[in-house]
Amino acid sequence: MIKVKNVRIPEEEFLKMHEEVLSIWPTGKEVDLEEAVEYNKSLPEDKNMAKMLAKLKAEGKTSLYPRSGTPVVEEEIKLLKGLNEAGVCLFPFTTDSYSRNVKFDLAQKGLEESIKTGKAKLNGYPIVNHGVKTTRKVIESCYGAFDIRSSREGQAIIAEIAFASGISAIPQSLFGWISGFDKRATPEECIQTAQYSARLSGYYADRGHIINHATHGWLANGVIPTYVGIACMILEALVSAGQGIKSVSPMVNFNGNMAQDLGEFRAAEKLFRKYLDKFGHSDVMIPGLIGNQSFLYSFPQDIGRAYGYINYTAMIGALANLPACSVKTVDEAIGIPSIEAHQQTYRSANWIYNVVRQQKFEIESEEIDIEEKMCTLAVSAIVDKVMEMGDGDVCVGIVKALEAGVLDGPFSINIHVKDNCLGVRDLKGAVRHLEYGNLPIPEEVRRFERERIAEREAYEGRRMDYKVSLADFWTLSKGTLIDPKEEIVYEEEAPENKYKADVLAKQPTIITGTVGVDAHVIGTKIISRVLKEEGFKVVALGAQTSADEFIKAAQETAADAMLISSMYGMAEFDLQGFRDKCVEAGLEDILLYIGGILGVGKHDFKEDEIKFKKIGFDRVYPPDSDIKKAIVDLSEDLKAKGKI
Repeated sequence: MIKVKNVRIPEEEFLKMHEEVLSIWPTGKEVDLEEAVEYNKSLPEDKNMAKMLAKLKAEGKTSLYPRSGTPVVEEEIKLLKGLNEAGVCLFPFTTDSYSRNVKFDLAQKGLEESIKTGKAKLNGYPIVNHGVKTTRKVIESCYGAFDIRSSREGQAIIAEIAFASGISAIPQSLFGWISGFDKRATPEECIQTAQYSARLSGYYADRGHIINHATHGWLANGVIPTYVGIACMILEALVSAGQGIKSVSPMVNFNGNMAQDLGEFRAAEKLFRKYLDKFGHSDVMIPGLIGNQSFLYSFPQDIGRAYGYINYTAMIGALANLPACSVKTVDEAIGIPSIEAHQQTYRSANWIYNVVRQQKFEIESEEIDIEEKMCTLAVSAIVDKVMEMGDGDVCVGIVKALEAGVLDGPFSINIHVKDNCLGVRDLKGAVRHLEYGNLPIPEEVRRFERERIAEREAYEGRRMDYKVSLADFWTLSKGTLIDPKEEIVYEEEAPENKYKADVLAKQPTIITGTVGVDAHVIGTKIISRVLKEEGFKVVALGAQTSADEFIKAAQETAADAMLISSMYGMAEFDLQGFRDKCVEAGLEDILLYIGGILGVGKHDFKEDEIKFKKIGFDRVYPPDSDIKKAIVDLSEDLKAKGKI
């Protein structure tokens, strides 16, 4: 029986929940809702996200909307002032991964280590550990409005501390949690969390202070059209509106094809207004649509290509007349960015914003019109189907739709998702569905997508399949939209695995997964798929896997090796004493591999390699490593141990 309903939480019940949330960590005692409302009202208008977005939209300007967050208060203030100097006035304020997952004791340890060593040991700002009084100093230190970033487990208490500190926006990311951040949470748990933070925002709104909700929708973990993403943003907005929020901003991803990107931006804001009005929320404003660089596509390691990717995003954001646009920094692919990288990146993007927006250049194109139409048809069909399944209740509809695969996407982190969808790029680089699963995409859109995919198949002389989809995932990082018929090779190809026959004969068992509370699931899913294709038996644990879970799985399966990935920079904390624990568990002969972004901030991979080999790993790989080369290494190491 579905327990969640789209009913506003009664105030008395909400206040009881509020007290329970604040009891999670001692700094919760610093929150006084009535005092917090008055404090927020006393702040200048530049601290209010909804007002800032509306102002930028009215003035015809585009502002940067970067991510930022570092653990030490003094360094955070220094970073924010540096971003102000680069023209930034909107700040998505990133909390660290431990805080997002309610591991405040580990966040405290990381904070203390950061202060002691002078090096960031957390990948964001531990807002709950710092508390309201300290965070107010940060908010007051610069010009601009803040949007706190969290994930499901930490959302409630992080929202409480953030709003009381003067932060005036939060992502409503229930589908972001399902698709990209929470491995085990049920759809109902995600909805309940979203309802709480929305009800908290509604409490402030009832008293005259507007908190903006940025809807992220389904995160694009693979090459897939944004239709489901935009539909889920609308559904998130309806959940929030049901709890009394008064301002919402859709965050729409870029896919790289100009006509498709511009067409979908045009469709999205119209669709938001349509459905908010349709379901009785005409009083909810949309201060502005925010462009969101496709942050789950691979990002260029090469600085030149990184600038190209960033400035494409900036140009399309400017041509779409967006009031805000999120871009990554040029060193995003190699670690947590420095102040200098932030500044250089945003000066470059601001150059594009200023020059393009001042020209007031309007684009009219049949291709853009077609993309807008296809987006409108597909998104409307998805939203309408979800509401039909819920008999008009958006919360009930979401739960049923996820169970049925009516809402779905590739490479989701969450175990409750069907994961039956797949996409590829067409000949012009626009993203199309290759496999629909149970998505209720209209036949007119399907026919259009089939025709566009067929054009590429005819040109390249090959069928579009899973391998093409994976290849298309990497193309933006290489400065192209599709792998052309004459395949471009940017790096030296990995050698053939001369032990493949031995692997197929013995089928060694390999454990894969992402360690700690790291939610980056795409890499480990790709590794698992390729290992299976090469003949290995794979036990795929997915993302957010503890060290103990890895060891238990290896014991139960008599595994020959573990291939651990980490992209959030804090694996050193997660894996202290890991080899010793393996030995204690009777796994003294197991091979241990790790790869990814293995430190926070700028760091030398050689230092990472030394550090993790000291912990007991046999091989350590940087984030841009070739999977096939790693498989050759694995086969050779297994051969040396007599296991194949």
